[in-house]
Amino acid sequence: MKKIRSIYPEIISKENLYAAAYMAAKGRRYRDTTADFNFHLEEEIDRLHRELSQKSYCHGKYRLFTIYEPKERKIAAAPFRDRVVHHAVHDVIEPLIDRTFIYDSYACRKDKGTHKAVDRAQSFLRANKFCFHGDIKKYFPSINHGMLKEILRRKINDADLLWLLDEIINSALDITDDKDLPAGNVKGLPIGNLTSQFFANLYLSELDYFIKFYLRQRYYLRYMDDFLVFGNDKRKLFAIRGKIGDFLNNCLSLNLHEGKSQVYQTKHGINFLGFRIFRNHRRLTSNNTRRFRKRLKSFGYLSRTFPEDKALRDEIRDSVRCWVAHSKYANTKRLRLNIWSHLVEKKEVLGNSLKEILLDSERVGFSERERE
Repeated sequence: MKKIRSIYPEIISKENLYAAAYMAAKGRRYRDTTADFNFHLEEEIDRLHRELSQKSYCHGKYRLFTIYEPKERKIAAAPFRDRVVHHAVHDVIEPLIDRTFIYDSYACRKDKGTHKAVDRAQSFLRANKFCFHGDIKKYFPSINHGMLKEILRRKINDADLLWLLDEIINSALDITDDKDLPAGNVKGLPIGNLTSQFFANLYLSELDYFIKFYLRQRYYLRYMDDFLVFGNDKRKLFAIRGKIGDFLNNCLSLNLHEGKSQVYQTKHGINFLGFRIFRNHRRLTSNNTRRFRKRLKSFGYLSRTFPEDKALRDEIRDSVRCWVAHSKYANTKRLRLNIWSHLVEKKEVLGNSLKEILLDSERVGFSERERE
């Protein structure tokens, strides 16, 4: 790939900043900071354009909070004006750098995603007896700033753009424990930034090339820091596991999660992206089902408390419809029937209102032969 050059003016153009503000506001339009920015939209865009042109732009402070589902994680939310800048950068350079990614990288990419990754994993599983499932320990907090900047410089030859990318990366100093280390040794990207997802995907593209072209592994795919290598020789997979661990440690300053990075027989199925995948069928993992049941319980409480709130009912139905659409990529007809039956047994108001959604028999991604 030729290095990206002279693209900074396009990124900071007012047209691109307006488009970025629109994308950043999706789903957040009525929150205080978003509404305030959009109320003064022309003035705010003019100010951002001026600061970026003069390179006087400084990234704002993050708002930190913790989520506990599906596991405990610290989230860093950037101010809205900074999210506009993240979109402005990402939406221009992502399509250019995406061309350098291997086919079987599935996270945060157009026309890829979770379900495509699961389809591919099942096809690889059918062709192989064993699978090495790799997982990286504390991935986002472990991304090395110096190494990330070096990777970006191998792909971009635009001093102004590199200055802005460095400013975004360095903003993570607010949330890292490595503030006193030399700049090249600082680690950690904020979970929650659009640019963090992009940087994290780019960072592990180095691993993709190592596995595909140095180790010459045909049956390999990755979704962010969760990756699979399939083969028919168990000993070779254990050797590959060691080589991958050495590469991650020596070249990317990362470590495999010892407990989660194991070699399995594929006939017993593999857990990947919330699914338990077998040769001819899939199931949702118990964690996924448990979280949905817990959500339904809270929905039941809200329905009883606010029985006349139509907007709430629509929101609940939309949420359940999204889960059902996702669940249909597995064999879940019986599971959804059990969930609905439980609602009816408990005499939940939700039971009848969700029957049509939960018991929808249309399947996604499976042939008629594979229906339950």
